[in-house]
Amino acid sequence: MATKMDGCGNSFLLVDEMKNPVPGFDRARISHALATQHDTDGILYVDQQQGMPTMKIFDRDGTEETMCGNGLRCATRYFRDTYVRSNVFNIITGDGLKEVFVDNDCVEVNLGAARDYRQIDQNCHYVYTGVPHVVVIGSEISLKTARAQGQSLRNDKSLCELLGHPEGVNVNFIWRTTDSITLRTFEVGVEDVTQSCGTGSAASAYVAAKVFGIDLPILTHSLGGSLRIRNDDGGLSISGPTRYQGKVIGFAHANFARSVEPVDFWQRNYAWQGM
Repeated sequence: MATKMDGCGNSFLLVDEMKNPVPGFDRARISHALATQHDTDGILYVDQQQGMPTMKIFDRDGTEETMCGNGLRCATRYFRDTYVRSNVFNIITGDGLKEVFVDNDCVEVNLGAARDYRQIDQNCHYVYTGVPHVVVIGSEISLKTARAQGQSLRNDKSLCELLGHPEGVNVNFIWRTTDSITLRTFEVGVEDVTQSCGTGSAASAYVAAKVFGIDLPILTHSLGGSLRIRNDDGGLSISGPTRYQGKVIGFAHANFARSVEPVDFWQRNYAWQGM
């Protein structure tokens, strides 16, 4: 059995290995098959290690990643609802130990400090937020153009080798709005523009703060909804909604459609919004 969830439209199947262990199975092949069949961006495997929650993330194409921001937020919600009694706890990921926080409908995770920042050219920047991200600054861009240009940059061998990631880099196109930024993210492993990307939103906010001279927290708007990015003791924390979409029995049946409407989450009043 797996649970289908999404974070701002970023869609996942979550496999609870404490209830349904898959030892000895090829997670890459399983993940590719499941993600394709159920139209998700990736597969989350949650477990425990020495009594501490753990999460692994596999992309739609079966590649294991070190981090996924919205995936971590979904795993956080699941752990809190299923196993963990505290609203603040830690989860072990491929990118190290991450502090996470649940407050009513909001799930916030600290991705840690932004790393390896560099400016590539006048409008192109790079930063590592658990996975590698290129951030391209410009004006509003269509989905079709973001898809085409994102694929081109993601597969640019000279760029990827320059940045030390020959396997490819995620690409974010951002533009400034009145009090926030909007972005479109082309994700490696999904090989398309996704509804939202947590690590991409964090990278984009980090670059926007440098380039536009604005302070965190910054609200980032994607196709699937909005995330709030703030500085948390030197780390980049991302917060926003998560949703359960249903159960998948036997890893075969019960397809659930992706969320198509963005969540108007930030119109609500929460005490932590002023944090």
